[in-house]
Amino acid sequence: MIKIMEYSEALNYLNTYTKSGKPIKDLSRFRGLMNVLDNVQDNLKYIHIAGTNGKGSVSEYAALALEYRGFKTGKFTSPYINKIEERIQINGAPISESDFAFYIGKAKKAAEKTGCSDYSQFEILNAAAFLYFHEKKCDYVVLETGIGGLLDCSNIITPELSLITTVDLDHCGILGDTVEKIARHKAGIIKPDRPVVLAPFQYEEVREVVRNKAKETCSELIIPEDRDLRLISTDLSGTRFLYKDKEFETGMCGRHQMINGTAAIEALRKLGIGEEYIEAALRNAAVPARMEKLGGFVVDGAHNVSGAKAAAELIGGQKGKKLLITGMLKSKDFKGALSILIPEFDKVIAVDFFSPDAVPAEEIVKLAEGLGRKGEIGKSAREAIEAAAKFEGELKVVCGSLYLCGEMRRELKIDD
Repeated sequence: MIKIMEYSEALNYLNTYTKSGKPIKDLSRFRGLMNVLDNVQDNLKYIHIAGTNGKGSVSEYAALALEYRGFKTGKFTSPYINKIEERIQINGAPISESDFAFYIGKAKKAAEKTGCSDYSQFEILNAAAFLYFHEKKCDYVVLETGIGGLLDCSNIITPELSLITTVDLDHCGILGDTVEKIARHKAGIIKPDRPVVLAPFQYEEVREVVRNKAKETCSELIIPEDRDLRLISTDLSGTRFLYKDKEFETGMCGRHQMINGTAAIEALRKLGIGEEYIEAALRNAAVPARMEKLGGFVVDGAHNVSGAKAAAELIGGQKGKKLLITGMLKSKDFKGALSILIPEFDKVIAVDFFSPDAVPAEEIVKLAEGLGRKGEIGKSAREAIEAAAKFEGELKVVCGSLYLCGEMRRELKIDD
């Protein structure tokens, strides 16, 4: 492999672009970039996943089952927790720093040939991922959208199957202010004559949008019936549920893993993956910062209202006194999410050190006190952990922005 750039150069190059790039009305900008790269994405098989919540869990279930079946499986996800290389994986292993630099370098050369300077970080990274998966000869790629679906650059592919997880209000400034408008973006990943799985327990408006799109594209639509699902139990050790009278178990916890797991089951069955591989994947899959137990803490990236509801439901079932370390981004409905989370705890440590766009810790403390809970400020990850050590209780939870979760995991000396 001829070295094109150093790892640090690749990171610096990515940072010359904004996260979203110049606004677009279609996918021609990214198609132009991939045309220069010989449209390598067309040589791969995909499971394409969109949705508001659950994409990370469903992606992990699907990728692990495919790997167990013996397929070389790529996975492209967002965001990352510790290092950006986590976003591009093959069989669970992140791309190496040298490969990351090499493929970002190839994407850079292609971008320069197009003469366009309006790309987003996501587009450059997605191009590098497509190159990597193609050259490493992946059998399957589990591909997550970034935001939405219809105008997400990942949507230039034709998948073997599309999957839409739980749809709710998020990124409203980009996707729309109703679940119906957001669902239209998510349903944009549905392709003609390709099956689509919609996760159960959706708003009826979401079901209707997806049904109409599937009908329009002559795509088989698979929606697990809510009545066919029953939660047996969920706690911090995992989740057990019945689907059509068959019991399944996930290592990840929360009622929402019943929903995510069922969507993955239907998608994998449609692709002909054996039950033994599906069941093993559900049991063994783990995603960082998804009710993850680390060093006496539970770390969870519940950063929007839907995620907060899922976390609160699980935490509310735990006995004893509980402490919350939390921080949120201003771009989210942090008041809505925290109003759901905070009442489940006895004390709150508010933090804002993890991002320039974080909600001021003082504002979170004021919100906590307004909800009748004690609040204090942690000025660093270390200070928050030291303050938590003085709390006499049964459960200590880090919950909120994934950027916060990454900082806390690093301080807890977790290296994935």
